Formats: sequence, structure tokens, C-alpha cells
Amino acid sequence: MGTLIWREPKVEEETGLSKSTRWRLEKAGDFPKKIQLGPRAVGWRAEEIIKWCQDRCEAKNIPVAKNRDTVK
Repeated sequence: MGTLIWREPKVEEETGLSKSTRWRLEKAGDFPKKIQLGPRAVGWRAEEIIKWCQDRCEAKNIPVAKNRDTVK
């Protein structure tokens, strides 16, 4: 099975962060880097976004749902 790529709407839904906030965090090295899919299309590796969300929750002592360990 290959790597699952999430596009913009899914990443915004999962993180709750706007495009500009994610861009700013990515520039600072605090958010997973997007990958170029085509001339006008980008995406993110789903497992990197999930890991980033889990790490943020753990850093703030927020329980992480166990069923989020796998990508659907």
C-alpha cells in the first residue's frame, strides 16, 4: 500500500488550522512540509499530519484517541 496523501480541505479539517497559519508554521519548521503533486496541486502525507496532531496533543497533555493511529 502506498502513502496516503491528504489535500488542502482534509488537512484543514483534521488540524483546524487555516491555510495561512499552516503556511506560517511550515515556514518556521513547525508543520509538516507539503509535497508538490503537480503544477498547481499540493498535498501532505497523512501519517505526518496525524503524527503532528498527536505530538501537539501530547505536548499539551491532551489525551489522544487510539483509533487515530491508523490512516483510513
